[in-house]
Amino acid sequence: MTLVSSVFIVAILQGVVFSIGVMIVGLPTLFFGIAMALASFIPVLGGIIIWLPLTLYLYTQGQSANAIVILVFGALLVGAIIDNIIRPIIIKKLSSRLAEKSILDHTLITVLSTLAGIIQFGILGLFIGPIIAAMAISIFDIYELKKGI
Repeated sequence: MTLVSSVFIVAILQGVVFSIGVMIVGLPTLFFGIAMALASFIPVLGGIIIWLPLTLYLYTQGQSANAIVILVFGALLVGAIIDNIIRPIIIKKLSSRLAEKSILDHTLITVLSTLAGIIQFGILGLFIGPIIAAMAISIFDIYELKKGI
């Protein structure tokens, strides 16, 4: 559950932070906030598929200052700080509350289970892949407890 909880918390956080940047620029806040939150479920690419095209569009329209604001909020705040600094802190805090380490806390397992879910189930695989991985690990943990291994 640590994995699922942390993914949702980070998605909401990224959506809210990016919404603030979009609000400064004067674009539809709710639309881009939800788009960023949903895009954060996609491993590796994540929010870049939202802020990069938006930045390029604003720049080509001659709105360089607005493009820089979106670039700062997208690349620096959402991409660098939230993904690389705050996400591990959230995972660590949630893991310490459960007082047990899970293999699902590892980023590679998260990415692989999400990609496998997307390949197998399409867009719903963003949710189904990590859930199946969490359930499989839980089943193995229960088996280990029952058999006393």
